[in-house]
Amino acid sequence: MTEEEYWRDYEIIKNDVHAAVVSCYTHRTINSIAASDTDMALRMNNHPDYWRVNSFSLQTTLFIMLARILDPDPGVHSIYQVLNATTAHPEFFSRAALRARKLKIPGGQWDMTFLDEYIQKSWEPNVHDLRLLKKALAPHKAKFDAIYKPIRNQCAHIIFKDEALVEDLYSKTQKTDIDEILCFLYCVMRAIQELAVNARRPDLNGDQYGYAKRVLEITNETERFIRRRP
Repeated sequence: MTEEEYWRDYEIIKNDVHAAVVSCYTHRTINSIAASDTDMALRMNNHPDYWRVNSFSLQTTLFIMLARILDPDPGVHSIYQVLNATTAHPEFFSRAALRARKLKIPGGQWDMTFLDEYIQKSWEPNVHDLRLLKKALAPHKAKFDAIYKPIRNQCAHIIFKDEALVEDLYSKTQKTDIDEILCFLYCVMRAIQELAVNARRPDLNGDQYGYAKRVLEITNETERFIRRRP
């Protein structure tokens, strides 16, 4: 695998994670406004089919995207393919690769002495360090498989006609579970980018990469659209 191929695959999964995050919090914002603002709920009820299809589409997209991102099948393009390639190619994150990347920045005018010192002091991961990224994924994958993958199957294939079975599936869900899964996926992708660009050691404990800020941006953007505020 070339570095160009690696970053192409990375961008595909980063975009999938972005789609899942936007789908989740757009859906939540719409429901929150409808539940808390009587005037807006009445306006939405003037076009019920639109909002019903919109809500269904966002929720379905979330579950289908998560299932695709978290599919361990080696024949499927998923976050596993990206994390496996990350571990297999530590040279993409070496000091030499960092130096080459900095020199390719358009318009960059480096003091070479400063650059050499910066590169020398930068953190360089080994295979064990990179393998920890995939290890950190395991509990989130287990949670998704236990609770949310069956919902994805129901959304994709409509395999349950018994409403009680469908209700039982959704009764096991918690918003905090989805929050944690999405936060991890967003942060691990950002961690790889920061490692490559700034030699920043990955830190997946909590929100170290601005996830909460991104969620707030999506929420505000959705609310402005619905309320038609400039």
